[in-house]
Amino acid sequence: MPKEIIEYIASERVGVISVEMLNGSPHAATVHFAHNDEPLRFIFETERTYRKSEPLLKNAKTRAALVIGFEEGPKAKTLQLNGEVQVTKDIKHRDTYLKKFSEKADKAENPDVLFFTFTPTWWRFTDWGRPEGKTIITSDEKLYIRK
Repeated sequence: MPKEIIEYIASERVGVISVEMLNGSPHAATVHFAHNDEPLRFIFETERTYRKSEPLLKNAKTRAALVIGFEEGPKAKTLQLNGEVQVTKDIKHRDTYLKKFSEKADKAENPDVLFFTFTPTWWRFTDWGRPEGKTIITSDEKLYIRK
């Protein structure tokens, strides 16, 4: 993934994740996220009683989508990703998340809290603020510029 997109991800804290529920319907939720660069993986925490946890607790992996970017106007940027989520017990993921959200350290000790990761399989980055015009870069190496 290009460096400018990794820098954009690092500058953000909130996204919307949508997970495929057990009946196939989507469920979207606003979430805090942290990430690892290599390989790119997003990390979240949630509680077992929250709706998005149902497929995480029943399936090894679940299809999901993530959107980052809520600003409007000429400097707006958004990142849309498709991929898979799964529960993680890797302490490194937990530590990465708590490094970004240290205020949640006490909550993380609750046995009802679980951490999960999102691994992207496709992405699309849109930057409205470039001098050459609205620029779209995709994971399948497509580049679009619209003036």
